[in-house]
Amino acid sequence: MMRKLIILMLLACSSAFVASAQTNKPDWYAAHVDFMTRDGGRWVAENPASATDPAQPDAFGMEWRAANDGHLLIGRLFGLKDGAEIAEYWTFREFWHPGERRAILEQWGGPGVYGVGEATSPAANRGALEQTFWLPDGRAWREGHRTVENGDEYVTDQFNISEAGEWTPNGSYVWRRVRAD
Repeated sequence: MMRKLIILMLLACSSAFVASAQTNKPDWYAAHVDFMTRDGGRWVAENPASATDPAQPDAFGMEWRAANDGHLLIGRLFGLKDGAEIAEYWTFREFWHPGERRAILEQWGGPGVYGVGEATSPAANRGALEQTFWLPDGRAWREGHRTVENGDEYVTDQFNISEAGEWTPNGSYVWRRVRAD
């Protein structure tokens, strides 16, 4: 009988611990997850480079879905030509790190390229991301993004980050939400 009582107490305590642990992500991160995944989580941005290089896709697409009660975003970025998917370029995992209390974005692409960095929200509906990328041979570089989340539009401004920490613009995309049927 005493053993059953102890087990019941442990289960009650662990349930309370799990319930409180599920609320440790900040409101901005919960809003970001909702924004990216709402209405099917699919986004499309025109590719301005396609006008000069016929091998480039006409547009890029992204798909995002939430997992682990909104603590994790799983995504991918792919190319579109005449509305059809032609190639996948990146896969993403963005998650709320409970121990470090920060959002981490990891991405994989190309032949063994890996990137990781921290996502922050400097203001409402605004995001910032700093990442380091590595090639399979170990060479590395840094990139950044500044984003705006607004209704069914997601603007991403890209930057190269120098060794001195200077941000140099390197393109911009306006993503439009594609609602699921």
